[in-house]
Amino acid sequence: MKDYKTYLEKFVEDCYKKFDEEDKKRESKKVIDQNYEKIEKRLTELIKKLDKSLVQESIQLLDNSQFMDLMGISVKTSQSWRDNGLVSFSQIGNKIYYRVSDIKELLEKNHRKSSKTI
Repeated sequence: MKDYKTYLEKFVEDCYKKFDEEDKKRESKKVIDQNYEKIEKRLTELIKKLDKSLVQESIQLLDNSQFMDLMGISVKTSQSWRDNGLVSFSQIGNKIYYRVSDIKELLEKNHRKSSKTI
């Protein structure tokens, strides 16, 4: 009978140990999950901030061909506008680039309101 009692006590003791270990594992998992959620939230915030700053800092460019098509002008006219300082541009080698913001500025500077009233 004593062997049975010892065996039962050992079994109960092992069960409590396993429950304690499982509780510790559950608690550890809970802490890990909470930290993971915090990190994931922070990364999401950082990604949004980076995306916003990249969008704000991105420079939209047109090459000379796109600029001429947009404005409906010839090669000579685009050259003349550059030479006379009407539009800002960048040149890399033989390639000419225009910022969309500079084109908008050109249009704003040369905008004339209609004097006619309808």
